[in-house]
Amino acid sequence: MPSPSLPWALFSAALLVLALVILLRQASSRVARLFCAMIALVAVWFLGFAVMLAARNEGVALAWGKIALAAVACLPAAVYDFTVTALRLATRRAAAVTAIWAASAVFALLVLFTGVIVPGVERHAWGFYPVMNEGGGALFLLFFFSVLAGHLAEYIGEYRRTVDRERQRRLRGLLVSFAIAYASVVDFFPMFGAGFPPVGYIPIAIFVIYAWQSIRHHRLYPITAARAAREIVETMADALFVIDRDARIQVINPAVTRMLGYLPSEIVGKTIDVVEPFDTEMTISRTLRDLIRRGPVRDHERVFRHKDGTLIDVSLSISPVRESDVAEGAVLIARDIRQRKAAEEELREFTRKLQQSNRELEDFAYVASHDLQEPLRKIQAFGDRLRVRHGAGLSEEGIDHLERMQNAARRMQKLINDLLAFSRVTTKAQPFARVSLEQIAREVVRDLEERLRETKGTVTIGPLPEIDADPMQMRQLFQNLIGNALKFHRPGVPPRVEVRASVSNGPHAKCEIVVRDNGIGFDGRYAERIFGMFERLHGRSEYEGTGIGLAICRKIAERHGGEITADGAPDQGAAFTVTLPLYQDRSRRRGVAESQSS
Repeated sequence: MPSPSLPWALFSAALLVLALVILLRQASSRVARLFCAMIALVAVWFLGFAVMLAARNEGVALAWGKIALAAVACLPAAVYDFTVTALRLATRRAAAVTAIWAASAVFALLVLFTGVIVPGVERHAWGFYPVMNEGGGALFLLFFFSVLAGHLAEYIGEYRRTVDRERQRRLRGLLVSFAIAYASVVDFFPMFGAGFPPVGYIPIAIFVIYAWQSIRHHRLYPITAARAAREIVETMADALFVIDRDARIQVINPAVTRMLGYLPSEIVGKTIDVVEPFDTEMTISRTLRDLIRRGPVRDHERVFRHKDGTLIDVSLSISPVRESDVAEGAVLIARDIRQRKAAEEELREFTRKLQQSNRELEDFAYVASHDLQEPLRKIQAFGDRLRVRHGAGLSEEGIDHLERMQNAARRMQKLINDLLAFSRVTTKAQPFARVSLEQIAREVVRDLEERLRETKGTVTIGPLPEIDADPMQMRQLFQNLIGNALKFHRPGVPPRVEVRASVSNGPHAKCEIVVRDNGIGFDGRYAERIFGMFERLHGRSEYEGTGIGLAICRKIAERHGGEITADGAPDQGAAFTVTLPLYQDRSRRRGVAESQSS
């Protein structure tokens, strides 16, 4: 009498050979790879049963029985993954596939390393066979059959949706083959005490033959231009209409239903007007002949009407069909742009509010600064009168108080002037013109001759380019950067300032201006902070100033579409790098003009 393990071993070997052959021939096909994974798992199942049934030792039988059932635990995931891939549903079912694979892995680990599902084996006339735990086994079987039912539901749903008779035939073949394979579940009954031997290899062998024939035909089915076009039309995200010369809809794709809610039976044969608002006068049907005559239309914004009456903004492209052997008509592709329109409107509203806020802040700074000038002038004037007329009668303490008051007024005056200068970067901006940065820098150095004489400093200016810029603001930029370099020098060390530039050509040509000094420098941690309003890294008694100069430099750079950065180290000097475009584009010129007019 032949051993009951023999057919299991033979089928296991045959399945492994088949999987290897398929993998070698169609390794590029994910459908074929998943089919190989399925039959490889079945081969492991069969091999485990073959060794288990032939075993003479209970421990060996239990180990191989668990290996076999661990492979069975992974089968539902492989089957479902194969199904959704073959039906081109993998993207939409990605989350479900991941969850099922994870659950299969958990059950496989429980089978292999615990007794929750398979606590042991029992001796039968045909050999050892696993015993399934009622609690854990019932949970495993519930998962197993739920996934298999879901996989069958996917096939049935696809069969109902498709109108391709050849595809329906292949789907019927796969359904029949899987139904035969599921007869192998009879091998679960002996695990719960049934007395007949396992024969699951018989329906599995029939399944493999049927399924492989269907897959082979599926993979070798010729890819024609018509089939490729149909696949593209079916899967494209934009709504597609094919209309005849009378604007009657002949063909639509599934995206039309998703976008507008109409089924093919509801609009095919009707004019394209059915998807347009009722109050539209210049409908597509009325203007079609003119559109066809003029040629293709791209990204024409229109409004379509959903079946429920909702209006939908679309970007419409129309391609006329005018071939000698094809009926005249047009292909319309509509893209839903509601999100884009909403984002554009939100951006416009945000920009409007931002511009309004900026104008209000600039107006506030300008008006407040002017309003503060008058009381300050009075404080200074009456302080001068008090010193001249009554200074002799004041005590030393009174004179000290008077000087403190006047010093505070002067600092306030300086702050107001700098605040005005900051606001005028925008409010008093001049149009961009072609300016020579080298000429401006040299003029600034001439203006700083007195300070250079006092500090015994020198300023070296290298070749600087011409750029599109506001001349007054470029002067202000160099005035602040070179002036700061001279001001923040080390005691007893004459300041040395170097101004250099480099130019990068190309479609977005830029110049990089570097102002480097040998002064007191600063801690690199504050490289960003120093560009803030009223920021000072040193006490007022050490170095005069309000801390607005670098903030003005940054605002000037940004207004010109550039940026400014700083680098330095304590007692090793500082370097300020200003990057500016050589040429201003029309949009920035237009933006500057609008800001001036507002």
